[in-house]
Amino acid sequence: MDTSLIDVHDDDMCARVYDVITASKAHERPWNEPPSLAETLVEWRHVDEAQRMEMWGAWDGDELVGVGTIWLPMTDNTSMVWHDVQVDPPHRGRGAGSMLVDRIVARAREESRRTLVTDLHVPADSDGHPYRRFAEKHGYHLSNTEIMRHLALPVDDELLTRHAENARPRWTGAYRLETYVGGVPEPLQESLCAVMNQLAVDAPTGDIEFEEESLTPARYREYLEVFEKQGRVRLTTVAIEESSGDVVAYTDLMLPSGAPSVAWQWGTLVHKAHRGRRLGMAVKVENLRRMQADHPERKRVVTGNDDTNTWMVSINEDLGFRIVELCPAYQRKL
Repeated sequence: MDTSLIDVHDDDMCARVYDVITASKAHERPWNEPPSLAETLVEWRHVDEAQRMEMWGAWDGDELVGVGTIWLPMTDNTSMVWHDVQVDPPHRGRGAGSMLVDRIVARAREESRRTLVTDLHVPADSDGHPYRRFAEKHGYHLSNTEIMRHLALPVDDELLTRHAENARPRWTGAYRLETYVGGVPEPLQESLCAVMNQLAVDAPTGDIEFEEESLTPARYREYLEVFEKQGRVRLTTVAIEESSGDVVAYTDLMLPSGAPSVAWQWGTLVHKAHRGRRLGMAVKVENLRRMQADHPERKRVVTGNDDTNTWMVSINEDLGFRIVELCPAYQRKL
């Protein structure tokens, strides 16, 4: 068995990589709905100057049996490596995963990175799960746990109206809500990026020490172009402070083109200076309303939150999100 770098411009190779990753992620997770190969290839082939990506294959003879993916942040958190290891279920327990971890560790050392971070999807009652034991065997320790919740759609409009009206007296007059498809307009991008950059440091992450991110309006627009090429729909609702015209809260829903029944809840954040006004609930309700009106084909929303993030957990539970699995994050220091 050996490892080698994957050529993301080789169509046949990428199809094999995609099959291994999707089979691995679907193992014992019948609700998993992956994006299509076509939209995945757009992501793999996009050259992101802010975050380099590499994929390594584990081979048993001529058969690809596992894939390790590495992301190297280049403009912030540059001491870290995010990574993911997926092994085709019939080939597990034969050393492919360990070989990929060894390759990832070697690449981290070559890049002078000191911290490796990965996450897993495991059942809610997952103490002693094989994925956890594998990570711990390779020197990783548990840093924090996100609880993955799903929201069945459509959400009853009476429920959405009640939450919207309960929140409105706290923010009306000082803020306004606006919803955009495919990204916010350029005049709002600078203040939106400033709020989005706070997510990594404001959201609970256990003992993983993140730096503030460095998303710029130019890179934000670059990512919007990538999503458009993928055929994805990004729905963003923002709260804008009337006195300054700045975005002070936002929420994003991403609708993958190849997974037509699911929506991914991406970031939601209220700037710390504007909390306590129910803006989080307000923007989430408005975004859900827009999605349900425009995309009735979507049947569920998937989200994850650290259980210590009581503010966001309470919003999600009030809206009807229910626990499906856990996503523990593990780190290893080199």
